[in-house]
Amino acid sequence: MSVVELKSDQALHQLLAVVDTGEGVKEVRRLAALSVGNVDAKGASILGKTVADWATADLEKEIEKAFSPDPFALMAKAWAQVREVRKAIDASRGPPPKAQTVALLKHEIEAKMEPRLVLNVTGVDWCDVKLALSLKMSFESVQIELNDGRISALKLGNPSGSISLKCAGEEVAAFKREIKIARAYKFAAPVPMPAAVPEALASPELPAMSPSAAPLISLGVPIIA
Repeated sequence: MSVVELKSDQALHQLLAVVDTGEGVKEVRRLAALSVGNVDAKGASILGKTVADWATADLEKEIEKAFSPDPFALMAKAWAQVREVRKAIDASRGPPPKAQTVALLKHEIEAKMEPRLVLNVTGVDWCDVKLALSLKMSFESVQIELNDGRISALKLGNPSGSISLKCAGEEVAAFKREIKIARAYKFAAPVPMPAAVPEALASPELPAMSPSAAPLISLGVPIIA
């Protein structure tokens, strides 16, 4: 499995290394064509051929558009559902605003996205092909520095991660990546924390002892059409 470095100024599609991986784009095209070819509709075979002939540059742009979010924003959305973090966010906003630091113990985050590639033929959206991205992160510990409701810095204990992509239900092996994560990040543009979730839905503080990494949250991100 290839390795890609997690940086503070990149989008999800850069973790997939879309532009650098012609083989992955080729496989997406093949699986998408098969998926469309199986559609029980008039002209399905023509649609399948249309996807098979989809220009590489155009398909790359569609994949980049589908996976434009910031990986750190997805992590922030997960952490913000922990009650201890929510309290620190509120305290950092004030009044008066005051920097806060909150620590979490061993945990995992899994963020999932299910955008769709829409096939447009002669100006008409005929059908779409489902993609499914999974971003997994594991940490022995996390220290979050907050300023005015935004993450200004992170310190991560023994971090590890991976990212993978499915097209029409099948994994695209050429896009699977192990993620190299630094132990500390400082953000020139601080990462916004999402709005508060209802108290009943917020996770409690993590237990004092964590014998094994427990999933912190399985994050469902809205479908991007």
